Amino acid sequence: MTSAINRYFYNPAEYPPLQKSTSAQNQAARSHPGAPLKNRDNEEPFPARLASSRIKRPTSPFTTLRQFELNRSYEIKGVGYSTTPAGLASTGTSKPGVLCLTDGMDLCLGVAVGGTKSSESKVRVFHVMPENSRAQWKIGDYVKNLQSDGYEVRAALHGGDDTSRSSMQKVSAVETVLSALDVPIDINETGGGSERNGPLGAVVNNDGSFKFVRELIRPPR
Repeated sequence: MTSAINRYFYNPAEYPPLQKSTSAQNQAARSHPGAPLKNRDNEEPFPARLASSRIKRPTSPFTTLRQFELNRSYEIKGVGYSTTPAGLASTGTSKPGVLCLTDGMDLCLGVAVGGTKSSESKVRVFHVMPENSRAQWKIGDYVKNLQSDGYEVRAALHGGDDTSRSSMQKVSAVETVLSALDVPIDINETGGGSERNGPLGAVVNNDGSFKFVRELIRPPR
């Protein structure tokens, strides 16, 4: 089921450099290879060409807090958007070094949620369309599950268009749910529209912490 594959790998020799994994690569990378693949028939694929076009050259030997340096060996779990009003597209991980990523927000809102407990973390990235009527409640349920398991939760918001009433209403709805659950919002960059919106991701670090990602950085030559 190629349509269900949402793993990508960075390959600068190809175009776009964010290449979808083969079925064999995807199966080898899965934490639970015996489980069925998630049905993504009602989701648009991750916009790999758009995300690839945003990859930046390194400007220093060190990445900043919101940057992720690409590497051929790192997995990227990309997510597009749900085409059904009741749906909500997302992807997540607890595996260190795996970047969960979305892009192409325009009117849509990217929501990244991460939780830390002891020396482990879980992250999930959601791509919310204004028409996804129950999106804020589903995100809230995910947060509640993390909190009930003892995780300290933080979030990041990016996307939406401040010229669209429905878009900003959805942003407000998500903010309200997160606020009611006492979730700090580390990044709140909303309303930029197609000209100012970019990628949003989250990754578990090797030390068990996590960080939110706003820029993809090409590895130094």
